[in-house]
Amino acid sequence: MYIYITIILFCFLLSTVKLPKSIENSALVLIALFLCFGYMTGTDWYNYEKYYYNKSLAEGISKTREFGYFYLQTAIEELGVNFWIFHITIKVLVFYSLIKFIRKFDVNIFLFLALFIPEAGFYLFIDCPFRNLIAFGFCLIAFHKLFENKIYSFFIYVFIAINFHASAMVMLLLFFVYKKDLKTAFVLGATLIIYSLAFNIEFLITSIYTPLIKISPTLGERFKEYLLNTRFISHDFNIGSYIRIMILLILLLFKEKIISEVKNRPYILTFSFILLMLYPLGVSLKILQRFILYLFPFYTLSILYLLKSIQVKTNIYILSLLFVSFSLMQTYKTVSKDYRYVPYTNYLIYSIQNNFPPLEYRHQYNHKNSPYK
Repeated sequence: MYIYITIILFCFLLSTVKLPKSIENSALVLIALFLCFGYMTGTDWYNYEKYYYNKSLAEGISKTREFGYFYLQTAIEELGVNFWIFHITIKVLVFYSLIKFIRKFDVNIFLFLALFIPEAGFYLFIDCPFRNLIAFGFCLIAFHKLFENKIYSFFIYVFIAINFHASAMVMLLLFFVYKKDLKTAFVLGATLIIYSLAFNIEFLITSIYTPLIKISPTLGERFKEYLLNTRFISHDFNIGSYIRIMILLILLLFKEKIISEVKNRPYILTFSFILLMLYPLGVSLKILQRFILYLFPFYTLSILYLLKSIQVKTNIYILSLLFVSFSLMQTYKTVSKDYRYVPYTNYLIYSIQNNFPPLEYRHQYNHKNSPYK
């Protein structure tokens, strides 16, 4: 637990001082070593490692799922690359893409990470839904192309992302709304309606899952686990939902000030409002979290621009304390939710020791040793 809290405090501390570029890059390398080199943490790596060394199993799955990843892993495996070298390299590349993406904006990179990592970074890089992570990386590049008005390039990268994870299809919808100015009345009305519906699981199953079966029995069967299994659905209106409603109201209250800061980047607020409006759907139906994942960088950016837009120092201190507290609370909530994050293990340590435990030992390690079951 403490190592996760420490990395967030480390980011907050670095955000308070002006660093030479060399020290800033060294600090980013340390953060990447922590986020990208997790070994027995997470839930998905076990199946991905098995797929990597079992071509027949991988081929069978590729017929029913997005095939981009399975072509990639086959090509890399045939080169004789170890799975964990492949796995970690991909994570490092996506982390680099995220840093490159954020540096396009006039914000404090470490304050961004301090807020982003608890919200989405731990999930993306430590738990690591691998195909989703790769799609996220391609979508960051796609966003760059969209904002540069390179529309053909945008669609090419979105197409690649979709072939790694279908949730990237949300990018096609974002293309049509990113220039929209979402009015306050619309945001409040849509939020009220969505929050009212989000925790009515029976209604969502009736209106989403049942029609899905009629349209496509294959898709209906694939999403059955996510829409009917109690592990992936929730009836609870949790504290995070209340906090995000509060953040939404704060962003709306300071909307004009933030717009003056973002200048020609109004899409930052637009995407933030979309995420905050749709957030409760991701709480009640966990599978929908995958679709809003691509918007978390903009949500974090909107908070940073909010802090930049505040002129009264007292308000800055109050809001900064609010977001620091929320970030630490979110860290604790995420890490203590179940076994996947604690204990933390790092591939680099085992590599230096030249001691690589067998697959099944690693698979059961966190189950057996975590205090969070």
